[in-house]
Amino acid sequence: MRFIDLKTKAEGGISSRPTVLCIGNFDGVHIGHRQLVAAVRDQFERLKSSNPGLLCGAWFFDSSFYKSVQDIYSIDEKLEVFASLGLDCAIIADFEKMKSLSPEDFVLDVLKRQCGCIHAVCGQNFRFGAKAAGDSEMLSELMNSSTTVIPLFKQDGEIISSTYIRSLLQSGDMEKANILLAGNYSVTEPVVHGKALGRRLGIPTVNQNPVTKQLILKNGIYATVVTVEGEKYYGVTNVGVRPTVENSECKNIETYIIDFDGDCYGKRVKVEFIHRIRDEMKFDGVDSLKEQILRDITETKKIFNA
Repeated sequence: MRFIDLKTKAEGGISSRPTVLCIGNFDGVHIGHRQLVAAVRDQFERLKSSNPGLLCGAWFFDSSFYKSVQDIYSIDEKLEVFASLGLDCAIIADFEKMKSLSPEDFVLDVLKRQCGCIHAVCGQNFRFGAKAAGDSEMLSELMNSSTTVIPLFKQDGEIISSTYIRSLLQSGDMEKANILLAGNYSVTEPVVHGKALGRRLGIPTVNQNPVTKQLILKNGIYATVVTVEGEKYYGVTNVGVRPTVENSECKNIETYIIDFDGDCYGKRVKVEFIHRIRDEMKFDGVDSLKEQILRDITETKKIFNA
């Protein structure tokens, strides 16, 4: 397991200090997950006077073991959110090393002995231990009732889960997905060299190939907010395979940054997806493509009142 101090970003072994921990997968750290974080903060305030050095944090698995599931957030993005929500630390566990542990060993050895957990917070549907044999009730028993169980969070009759949010992203419903994420779905990747077609058309773009996480979004054109070296700009972003000029097998991100004139190559640029404008299309030629891009730029400016 990796212990990360969210204030200093220092990484080391397991802290010897006592902890209160929210436990889960936290893919997306959505509004339901944030209830767990709020509960951990409440327990921290209640217990800190009688437990010198107490830390509040999150315990979760390295999501790379989910080979068939696309991440909403990368680990680094999760850590940024946890820090912004006031947690002191994050403990990231290796699923392969723990998947065979009994529920009893998980709580007694991992949570209590290794992590110093004196109070745990989990969701109502939390499962743990080999073959998911443990549940929230068992966790409470093994923690001697030092556990807070948060009911499933619903909105408009729908249980808010990472699976549900993932389906919204895959359908291009950015407005609803971003509300449930309590922030904008984004991708932060270095800018790489492309075919320079946009520059030849007079509409220069920046190209990114997602590597830190799989790209969940439905192919199409999006109105975006782009951050370059701390400065924010509006953008028009194509997610897909560029069927007119390339028809690539891999999804990529190509963004025209409005009112930007600079060199982004090699820089890590953040692209936040705000609204899906249209489907990705194949045009008869580059002239038709350019005309449509110009229409997309106009539409994006209307969306942002820019």
